Amino acid sequence: MTEDVRFSRPLMTMADAARHLGIPQQTFHRWARGYPRGGPLIHVADSDSIRQATVPFIAMAEAWVLEGLRKAGVRPTRIRPALNQLQREFGREYVLVSQSLATDGISVLWDFARTEAGAGLIEGGSGQVVMREIVQDYLKYVGFGADDYPNYLALKPFEPSKVAIDPYRSSGQPVFFGTGVRVANVAAMLKAGEEAAVVAEEHGIGIDAVRAAARVLLGRAA
Repeated sequence: MTEDVRFSRPLMTMADAARHLGIPQQTFHRWARGYPRGGPLIHVADSDSIRQATVPFIAMAEAWVLEGLRKAGVRPTRIRPALNQLQREFGREYVLVSQSLATDGISVLWDFARTEAGAGLIEGGSGQVVMREIVQDYLKYVGFGADDYPNYLALKPFEPSKVAIDPYRSSGQPVFFGTGVRVANVAAMLKAGEEAAVVAEEHGIGIDAVRAAARVLLGRAA
């Protein structure tokens, strides 16, 4: 698995990954580095610097689905033993990005939460059907290859503009769908003080796409 760029090639820092996914940076960092009672929940590379790219494509997909589970009422601080259980059930390490997670996986999590080991995993008001629906919605943004592992990730925070990551194209950097224009290049021009209309013309994209890059990556309007 280590020779596959989806798993082995870091694409961005944890801060940048969090911005692209619309996840609080502190939350993403906890998922990547682990909690006091458990290890990391997503697969990132080790680094001595927070400015170094450590997040491969597979970790982006994992974090996106983990965010779906969090929205559905699963407590990430309690999920490590549950992931171990899912790994045993599915027989694979990267269980967060299994296509079966929204069906069989939710049932496993639900049953595990009713055991002593899984106490506190799921918030009291959550229901199994609603959890499944939320996770299925998040998985709609993930494309899967013939090996059943993700090979495409659409980035919801940029909507209605369409931005996606294909680990085999543009060195795995997020691009505007159908153009190949890197979102980071658009944001860089804006950050340098260029007018939005000029940036749009330079890259051959719509003004709404430019505004999406500013909103998500720069945290401001363009």
